[in-house]
Amino acid sequence: MGRASLLTKTKLLSIAIPLLVVGTGVIGALTSQDAVPKATISTLNSQTTDVKYKGIEGQNALDLLKKYATVQTKHYSFGDLVTAINGTEGNGPKYWSFYLNGKLADIGAGAYTTHTGDIIEWKLQ
Repeated sequence: MGRASLLTKTKLLSIAIPLLVVGTGVIGALTSQDAVPKATISTLNSQTTDVKYKGIEGQNALDLLKKYATVQTKHYSFGDLVTAINGTEGNGPKYWSFYLNGKLADIGAGAYTTHTGDIIEWKLQ
C-alpha cells in the first residue's frame, strides 16, 4: 500500500470514527430519554423541596420516585410513608406530601398505579 493511500485511509478513519460515536450517542440519548422520563428536582439551601415526574403506565408512584431520588420510608399497616427524599427529612413542621395531577392525593403512592400522562409531585410542606 502506498504512502498516499495510507494517509487517505487514516484521514477517512479519523473523520468516520468520531461521527459514528457521536451518532450512536445521539441515538442512545433519544432512546433512553423516551424509555425513562426524567424527574424535575428542586432544591433550596441544599435541601430537596420538590420532586416532579410523569407517570409510566402500570408502575406505582412510589417505585418511580425511587428511580429518580434516594428515598427513605417508614412502613405502617396502611402502607409506606415517605420520610426523606435525597436526605431531606420531612419531620415537623414540614412533611412530604404526594400530589397527583395537581391535587393532594387521597391514596398512598405505593398503592397508586400511574398512567401515561399523570403528573406526580412530592412537596415538602
